[in-house]
Amino acid sequence: MRFIYIVHPPYLPARWIKIHKGRVGGLAALTTKKERAEYFRKHGSWRVLKGWLIEQSHGKCWYCEAKIERASFDVDHFRPKLGITVDGTKMPGDSGYYWIAYEWWNFRLSCPRCNRPEKDVDGVTYGKANEFPLLDESKRCIRPGMSISEERPKLLDPCDEKDCKLLAYGIDGETKPASDDGQWDCQRALLTIKQLGFNAYATPESKRSQWRAIDALIRLAGNHPDVISCLQERLSPEHEYSSFFRSAIGTHRDRAWVEALL
Repeated sequence: MRFIYIVHPPYLPARWIKIHKGRVGGLAALTTKKERAEYFRKHGSWRVLKGWLIEQSHGKCWYCEAKIERASFDVDHFRPKLGITVDGTKMPGDSGYYWIAYEWWNFRLSCPRCNRPEKDVDGVTYGKANEFPLLDESKRCIRPGMSISEERPKLLDPCDEKDCKLLAYGIDGETKPASDDGQWDCQRALLTIKQLGFNAYATPESKRSQWRAIDALIRLAGNHPDVISCLQERLSPEHEYSSFFRSAIGTHRDRAWVEALL
């Protein structure tokens, strides 16, 4: 997970202002969850911002940093728009954060595997879906006008630089908590890794395989221009899993020329 820095004010598509105004106005007239669900089905206008969201991450999932082929990204609502689950259980009487369904700052670009519920071959379900647990449920916003700033989400947010620093990456290809003290930050990292399936679907094996080749280049060829170019490519924010490669390449920082690249 690499921090997504968005310049303020954001340079949103020009037509978004008009769309946003119309959608928020239409939503305000609805009073039931069923009506809102139908409205969202017909007016999923957040897709208008998908191109802009893709630009912010250089075409990578904001959560896992994967680039996807032959599939499309999802526009995830960090705070779910229609319903909330905690540990997979629906919260009774919950209507989600419907009032911010069209607010750009609640959108996160997600690959389908980070966003959609899916079972692996062992029957384990991954995917963020509507999962959104908090440290203190008494602080949860349940209606417009309540302060979202008092919530402390358990899932890590790629738009929060401090959250991104709570993850670490091993040369085994696995994503891990940056600390193992069992405290709140560690719990958040563990939940995010598990819920979004960062270590599922043979992802660690793929990363590990790529790293072995690069590791061999560093050891055998040293600071050859082609090796340096290869490392710079992996370290670029545009590269898939760049946070992992930065960590892995960092295991060779005892070499002055590698340290200079980091």
